[in-house]
Amino acid sequence: MKRTWSREFTLSLLLGIIPAAASAAETDEPTEADTVVEEAETVVKIGGALRFNFFYKTWEGEEANQDRFGDIALDTFRINADISRGPLYLSAEYRFYAGYNMLKQGWVGWKPADWIDIQVGVNQVPFGIQQYASHSWWFDIGYYVGFEDDHDLGVKGVFDLGDLDLHVAFYKNDEGHYTGDSVASARYSYDVVPAAAGALGYAGFDGAANNSETNQFNLKATYTLGHGDLGQTEIGLSGQFGQLYNSATEEFGSHYAGAAHLVGDYGPVNVQLMGIYYDHAPENAEGEDDRFVVMGAYDFPYKVAAEGIIVHANIAYTLGIDDSVVKSLTFYNDFSMLMKSEEGYEDTQMNVLGMLLATTHIYTYFDLAMGKNHPWLGGNYGNALAEGDPEAAEGDPEAAEGDPEAEWEMRFNINLGYYF
Repeated sequence: MKRTWSREFTLSLLLGIIPAAASAAETDEPTEADTVVEEAETVVKIGGALRFNFFYKTWEGEEANQDRFGDIALDTFRINADISRGPLYLSAEYRFYAGYNMLKQGWVGWKPADWIDIQVGVNQVPFGIQQYASHSWWFDIGYYVGFEDDHDLGVKGVFDLGDLDLHVAFYKNDEGHYTGDSVASARYSYDVVPAAAGALGYAGFDGAANNSETNQFNLKATYTLGHGDLGQTEIGLSGQFGQLYNSATEEFGSHYAGAAHLVGDYGPVNVQLMGIYYDHAPENAEGEDDRFVVMGAYDFPYKVAAEGIIVHANIAYTLGIDDSVVKSLTFYNDFSMLMKSEEGYEDTQMNVLGMLLATTHIYTYFDLAMGKNHPWLGGNYGNALAEGDPEAAEGDPEAAEGDPEAEWEMRFNINLGYYF
């Protein structure tokens, strides 16, 4: 999910000598026709990946998977293209899954100087730790509520000011819906999306979802502290503010978020710490529940608590291997938690203990992923990131006090990808 390797080839384009006019050829004075004009070199990189998953799930409803001692399925096939010509360049990635496909990213960039990078199109939203706020194939909880590896459609400027980096962006809307069965959830990264009436019946919500993201501003600043031979520490602050348009009420609500993070690289050790606060305030129809918003990706929508705090605490150790095939082993543990502001909404937790084996072209993640009220790690996909699992509270005396307690669930996952 997080590694890329591309085969590069170069196309050099030269303009020939323009034939000179007869009168000019009879003189000794140089003309433009005497000059060979060499255009900028065009560099094209075409790559991609084919990935498969082996998985074993522990929760109720997955008895068939347990009886078979796990299953193997296609994860994704993707194509990447990166083209540069002088100060202009293009970066694009398209992904195919079982039953749906989408553009992950696609932008045109302009680098008029080493310290300026302007990107126009579907690009990564500058917020928090990047490129990934995690080490595993699973990402962290921030991804599942739209704050890790999020991509939207707009313009972004990145300014390298030495130890200080500044990111400024405006997004007119999210990255869009592509090919799938849902109304607006066939996409790579999670956004507030509309959904048809009854589409979230499995989450106890029979109405239609009508909100979508628009007019979003982002500002992010990072400062890097060097520690000599020990390594370096990046500290950063991020802010985000945008509107939520409700197509039923034809009114604008708002959403905003802030984050503070630290990334430490100390020899083979990488440390990631981050805290995020977010709030969605949609202008729903009268009587409609605004304690949650509907978010979607991978062709399915679900409910997410409208307000909360997310914490990340991750550590990894990379062992470099001097071998012609095996390049490195990375051992990691990633923990994240969503603490929901709404009373009676149970918190979501996630922990991934794993290892990445990197070879020349093959990357393999071995992950023991555990989740509590997690949509992808348990049987309560629709409600896990909102109120949590109400069935888990049956017979629990604390449930009467509005404090249901879900079970920790586990999935052992091996993701094997060939990158070309």
